[in-house]
Amino acid sequence: MYPFADIVAGALLLVLGRKLFWLFVAIAGFYLGFEVARTLATEQPAWLVWTIAIGAGLIGAVLAILLQRVGFAVGGFYSGGYIALLVAERFVPGSMGVAAFLVGGLIGAVLAALLMDWAIVVLSCLVGAALIVPVLAFQALASALAYAGLVAIGVVVQAHLMGGKSRSL
Repeated sequence: MYPFADIVAGALLLVLGRKLFWLFVAIAGFYLGFEVARTLATEQPAWLVWTIAIGAGLIGAVLAILLQRVGFAVGGFYSGGYIALLVAERFVPGSMGVAAFLVGGLIGAVLAALLMDWAIVVLSCLVGAALIVPVLAFQALASALAYAGLVAIGVVVQAHLMGGKSRSL
């Protein structure tokens, strides 16, 4: 989309994904909504794609604020679906996108609802790194290493910010 926005959104998720949980859900929802709308509404005007993306982000943020447990599941669904969709588009050409999105979303939702804090930390780092790495335009190996490094740094930073407090079951 917009490289600067992708880097800022990705950095926020890497560092503050759990601390600003509602923002994580909003960003993940926005990017997922954008990808899904772009894929499914190819013949539609750009304003419709943006409206769907913004709507998905707002719905996620409101749920995260009002109903935190539901917000955890929605955040897990958004991020799991987004990561699965990106992986399917990159490594499995064809029409696997919808199935990958649904399976990834369900796995992400279950993990986030059960493991709560740690699932959100990991998922927000996965999404944050997924937003930043494509902007860097590295070769395949360098991209994989940058992705893994960003996820690791994000998990360490967020674990430090959590200070050992966790609400996992």
